[in-house]
Amino acid sequence: MDSKEQTPSFENGKPVTTITQISRPFFTHAEISYLHGQTIEESKKLSYNQIKNQIFTLLYQVIKQLKFPLRVLGTTMNYYQRFYLFHKFVPDSGNEDPFIVAMSCLLLASKNEDCIKKLKDIQSVVNKLRDIDENKLVENPENTKETIAVVELQRKLILATEFKLLQLIKFDFSNGANSLSIRTSVDCLLVQFCKQLDINYRMSSLCWLICFDIMSTPLCLVIPPHCIAVSIIIISLNLKFKDLKLIHHEIDEDKDDEKLSAILDSLDCERDFKTPEVLVNEGILYILDYYIHQYNYSILNNYLPDNKKQQSRFMELKEKFIDLKNMNEVSCKESLNKTDEYLNKWEFNNKGIARFMLGNKRRRFNKELNN
Repeated sequence: MDSKEQTPSFENGKPVTTITQISRPFFTHAEISYLHGQTIEESKKLSYNQIKNQIFTLLYQVIKQLKFPLRVLGTTMNYYQRFYLFHKFVPDSGNEDPFIVAMSCLLLASKNEDCIKKLKDIQSVVNKLRDIDENKLVENPENTKETIAVVELQRKLILATEFKLLQLIKFDFSNGANSLSIRTSVDCLLVQFCKQLDINYRMSSLCWLICFDIMSTPLCLVIPPHCIAVSIIIISLNLKFKDLKLIHHEIDEDKDDEKLSAILDSLDCERDFKTPEVLVNEGILYILDYYIHQYNYSILNNYLPDNKKQQSRFMELKEKFIDLKNMNEVSCKESLNKTDEYLNKWEFNNKGIARFMLGNKRRRFNKELNN
């Protein structure tokens, strides 16, 4: 939601415009497509996906070296993809380079996930992996007659981008969680849910691999993390890959088929995990579509035998779930999206007052205005 209000504040004798921005953590697929149509040119969509995959691989290496938990990677990719919903994708721009954006997202994600590192430490690891000379002198964009070290220029750009990112997420650090009980990452939730359901090590590992693949997709912008986790568990229990290449195995885990089938039959999304069935179905269909089209490039592909039967398993499961009721996007027409002020391009240099708040604070703010 985006609204403009005239407030009692005055500047040079004129009322100052106040823009109130309400946090909106999730979007429909139609809204994401509409926003990408504004920020990513058709000729650059392939480049966007290729660079996003490169950045995902790079960030994983950075997180391993900095010894961050995996949830930092998930939050970083959430921020990175959210940034390009409202910001023009310009891969060749020095000031808005996607790798600068990625470092800004990683910096903010590390703070949000309580894994704070100094910016120079993050820069050092990233630049070493990218083989960039930090001490090289380059032209200073602010003063073309001066030179500046690459690392110092990066620092300025990263901090400037971080402030833009804070505005785009509306200073909402909950990542869509309505309560502290689900304010966690998909991989952490998967571990908890698998323990609760008494799912064996092999199936838990399959869930984790699917979770890792999905981290680089925009599904985190569509449904909450607990819904994604339940979707992954349902898919894993249906597939039951027995030939997963793992170093460790549980004793007699191959005899668990009946137990796993019983777990799947008794699973109730809303009763067991408070997850709306429609959102879980949305996650199931999205993940199956991802593997049908991207299986050969997935991490899961490295843990299964090389044959075409693996990909066909996802196709067969998609046919089984073809009648699932998922999100209704009838109201998300382009004509309506154009009237939604929240989906307009955010003006970072807007003069006036911008007020950011969570959706559940809106009613209180209305009372303030009336008073």
